[in-house]
Amino acid sequence: MSGDAHGSEQDATQAEEPGEVQLSGKSSVTSSKPRFLTTASITPRSGKSSGAKLGSASKGYAVWGTGKTSAGHTQIKFFGKNAWVKSNQLKRVAAANYTTTRGTKFRSQAAAGKTLATLPRDYTVGTLTNANKNMWIQVQYQGKTGWVASRDLKGASLSAAAGAGTKSYSNAAWSQKVQSNIGKYCPSIPVRVSKVKGEYYAESIPRRITLSRVGNNDPDAANIKAVALHECAHILQFTVYPSGFAKLTAYADRINPRRDGRGIEHLADCMSDKMGAKRTGTLSNGNSYIAGYQGKCTSAQNQAASALLAGKRPAGA
Repeated sequence: MSGDAHGSEQDATQAEEPGEVQLSGKSSVTSSKPRFLTTASITPRSGKSSGAKLGSASKGYAVWGTGKTSAGHTQIKFFGKNAWVKSNQLKRVAAANYTTTRGTKFRSQAAAGKTLATLPRDYTVGTLTNANKNMWIQVQYQGKTGWVASRDLKGASLSAAAGAGTKSYSNAAWSQKVQSNIGKYCPSIPVRVSKVKGEYYAESIPRRITLSRVGNNDPDAANIKAVALHECAHILQFTVYPSGFAKLTAYADRINPRRDGRGIEHLADCMSDKMGAKRTGTLSNGNSYIAGYQGKCTSAQNQAASALLAGKRPAGA
C-alpha cells in the first residue's frame, strides 16, 4: 500500500517451484505404491546405512516406494532394484491425480461417510494410496484424507497441479469465497477480481479490496487468504484513521526494526497474523509460497496490531 489517497499497494507474494519431476524404476511398480520426491541428493544403498551404493539422484528426483520402512530408512525402487534411503530425504507425493468433472462430495468414508467438504468441478486432487473402495477413491484435499465417488472423477497427469482449475469458480463465486474468508474482520467489504498478475491492494475511497486471480484459482488457498487478510488489515487501518493516517505511518516506521520504509506494511502483516493468516507455507500443488513483507513481529508491533484490530489508535501513534 503506497501513501496515496487511495492507499493502493502491490504486495509481495511469490511461489517457489519444486524440482523437476523424473520417474525411476520399472513399469511394474504400480501407482498403488507410495511415491516420493527427494528433498536432498540421495545415494540409495542395497542395505540401510552400510549397504552397497546403487547410484545417486539429485534433489527433486521422483521415486516409487515399496511400502517398507525401518529404523529411519525407506525402501524404494531404484532402476528396478530395491534400495534404501534416509526417510528424511523423501517427501511423500501423490501416486495418482484426478480432476472432478462436476461438484462432488468429499467424505470421511466411502459412500456413507460424513461430508467434509464439497469439491467444485475442474478441481485436481492427488491420492497417496490410489485406494478404490466400492467405486470411491481415497484422495487428499486441504490436508485431509477422504473419499470421492469415482463417477465424478477423471484421471489426470501426475504432473497436473493440484487445486482449482479455471472452471472451478466464476469470478463472482471466487470473490464471494474470499469475502467469506475475511468476513469476520471486514464484513461487507467488496472484493474485486483482477486479471493483472500480482495485483493486490486496498482502497479507502471507495473501501474495497482488489486481488489478482492470475495463477490463484483457489480462493481458499493459504496464500490468497494471507493476502486478503493483509488487505483487510489496511481497511481496518483506514477505519481507525478515516481522515488519513500519516501519524500511524510514521509510528509504524519508528517501531519497524527492518528500517525499510515499509512499516505500515509490516504492521498490516502483524495484524493479518492475529487474524489467522499463514504468510509462508506449502500450497496443495506442492509449491511453497511467501505472502506479505516477511519478518517476525516485535512486541511493539503486536501491541499496535492488537489496538487497531480493537478499533483503537495505538499508544504513541
